[in-house]
Amino acid sequence: MIIVASLLLIAYAIFYLYIAQQLLKADYKYLLFYCILFLPVYTVFLNVIYVGFKIPLLNQLLQYSKEVLIFGGAVMLIFGANNHIKRLWKLSFLDKAFILFTTLAVIYAVLPLGEASALSKIVYLKNILLVPIFYLFGRNVKLSYDDWKTGFKLFLGLTLVTAVVVVIEKMVGHHLHALIDSPLYHSDMKEIDLKGVFGIGYTFEAQGGKPRYASLYANPLELSASMLILAAYTIYMTVKVNHRTNKLIYLFFLLLGVISLLSAYSRATFLAFFCMLIFMALQLKYYRIIIAVLASVGLFAFYFIFLASNDLRYFVIDTITFQNSSSVTHIIDWLEAIESMVNNPMGIGLGTSGNMGGVERDLIVGGENQFLIYGVQMGFLSAIVYAVMLFIGVKHCFDFQRSLASSKDKLVAFVAASVKFGLLIPMMTSNVEAYLFISLITWWMIGQGESQYLNSKKDTNYSNPINRLRLQSNYRGRA
Repeated sequence: MIIVASLLLIAYAIFYLYIAQQLLKADYKYLLFYCILFLPVYTVFLNVIYVGFKIPLLNQLLQYSKEVLIFGGAVMLIFGANNHIKRLWKLSFLDKAFILFTTLAVIYAVLPLGEASALSKIVYLKNILLVPIFYLFGRNVKLSYDDWKTGFKLFLGLTLVTAVVVVIEKMVGHHLHALIDSPLYHSDMKEIDLKGVFGIGYTFEAQGGKPRYASLYANPLELSASMLILAAYTIYMTVKVNHRTNKLIYLFFLLLGVISLLSAYSRATFLAFFCMLIFMALQLKYYRIIIAVLASVGLFAFYFIFLASNDLRYFVIDTITFQNSSSVTHIIDWLEAIESMVNNPMGIGLGTSGNMGGVERDLIVGGENQFLIYGVQMGFLSAIVYAVMLFIGVKHCFDFQRSLASSKDKLVAFVAASVKFGLLIPMMTSNVEAYLFISLITWWMIGQGESQYLNSKKDTNYSNPINRLRLQSNYRGRA
């Protein structure tokens, strides 16, 4: 293991220094590439490094190396004076919602509220700040279609490797996380005693002890959620490209994503996938997708009624009726979180809900719903503001699809709206913002989609002769 760890460490050092060098030149697309390639494999990478060297300090340095790039990039963006950055002095409603949410997080980190330690609050605040920072990148960094296309190609390559690993896991019936001694890493670095049938945590098993695989991702839930980005991108490109060969290539990668999704065995994400397909069909006005979804549902219903095993029937029925152990756990955590919010409308302090870094396990209240996680810690207002951020972000990206922009310009907004909409279901049963890759990349997309939406509104207003005369008159008056 030490040889593998050494090779990974050398490769990461070279990769990191190259990205840092490009970022110092204010070329932010390389920060995007870094996040696409590193965030999905972040936990497995740290796991291998620790098992190989068993040096906690080295792992801590690597763990926070990503923050150096991200927060450093944000500082450069805010205080730099580069020509490619467009300063936004006029804030949109969505911008104000992000500022309010960020302000609430900072206030709750400073207030002497709750039993979490000051260090835990700071760590949790750091994780929360990643969301507005990536939205800031999207609003202020100009990335071209070719930049995003390169980023998506990198993700397709990672998806290919992910699918190969997950197929091997299924064939040999052994988890990669068990092979790299995940229990040792979690015990020593996170003070978590992993349990379950396979000894690597309950997340890796479904009802009845059936295995769930995560490939290179931290856990099966993060793997399945990340496949929503793949689905949105490949379906968009399949519809938009002309040549049949290109369509087949994108469909092939979509198939790889479905294989990974099925291997992760996430009911919430699987349902989200079909809901997202319908949402994408409405955006694209390509209603054959809806027909395909309905046909798939019909085939499953036929299989379920006439061909499925009793185990599958019981599993589906128990899931729908909330009678299996996983569903019962969700309900208990929801009720616990709601009770806490009712008794403490202003929240009980940061670091007391969810499973992001900084949360002290002995203090956890709820934790199975992204909205309730914020509500427990920062009160009803934070949960409402967060919901508004999602709603407005998705709506504006969706509305941009109705503009006269080219299909290339619409790609990012389409993926952002589709994935954030699809994530609404997993958000009800998990701490989705802890899945750094899909969370942060899509917030970057939401930020870019917001800028595109606002620009399209300006163009629409100016294209109207009456509005154009008014704008010109106002400009002359100010002059």
